[in-house]
Amino acid sequence: MGLIKLFDPAEETYRPTPAGRTPARGTGRLDDQVYLFDHRTVLAVNVALASGRPLLVLGPPGSGKSALAPNVARLMRFRYYAEVVTARTEPHDLLWREEAFRQLNDATQGLLQAPGSRAYFRPGPLWKALDPAVDEEGLPTFRDRPAVVLIDEIDKADPDVPDALLDPLNNLRFVGPDRHTVTAAEGTGAPLVVITSNEERELSAAFLRRCILLRLDAPDREHLLKVARLHMGDDYDEALTVELADMFEHESVASRPAASTAEFLDTLRACHQMGLTVESPEWRAVADLAMTKGSSDPFSYT
Repeated sequence: MGLIKLFDPAEETYRPTPAGRTPARGTGRLDDQVYLFDHRTVLAVNVALASGRPLLVLGPPGSGKSALAPNVARLMRFRYYAEVVTARTEPHDLLWREEAFRQLNDATQGLLQAPGSRAYFRPGPLWKALDPAVDEEGLPTFRDRPAVVLIDEIDKADPDVPDALLDPLNNLRFVGPDRHTVTAAEGTGAPLVVITSNEERELSAAFLRRCILLRLDAPDREHLLKVARLHMGDDYDEALTVELADMFEHESVASRPAASTAEFLDTLRACHQMGLTVESPEWRAVADLAMTKGSSDPFSYT
């Protein structure tokens, strides 16, 4: 008996993208809606779905960590929520946020509502994933679908943030406003939680043991060429793309941090919009401005 895949991008590719989700809510680029899945990544997503454990995606900037979650959600037609972690992120921010200023304002005006009122809290991504009824912006056609939650750059937060998520992620419940226990709504499947890290800060052993680990490498030349074909379509210029990929690979070794796939695609688009080909001396200057980290003179066309 072969491997039973809960997620198979080879089959999911032909599902139509729902109206109003281009780009998907929570993503900033159309690039996030094209993703090249290799066997190891597909296997990791399937293990996370089958086990109910979070998928922790490690790798350098530009390796495609943040684009994985919205593409799984798009292809499986799951609801999608994203939270970018910062140094100021608190554990409860991923669950719910208290609207303290509104509550104080109502209290001073004698308009204070009952404790636990929806007016005084805002559900976070994990709460919305467990209970689509609290997602006031969600598409009605997706209310009965499971969710994918992206927690981006978890290593930027204090160490207590990932550890505080262990219980909600393990048990799919947490204490909400007015000490009310929030659990998964009836009929709502367990969410796929994708957590990314640039490994700028060490995560606890307990947190790592809870996760399915996937390490992504920086994009190589062949990956870039495949991505370019997908994105550029009829505007694909093979000669220019090959030259650009060679330059990208060289600069990624010579400079740190390496340019990302998004920068590579932006450079191709800029060259196309400016009418540049591989025979145009200016394309190298465009590439220097868009991709490199100040290691060369952008106006040297040689």
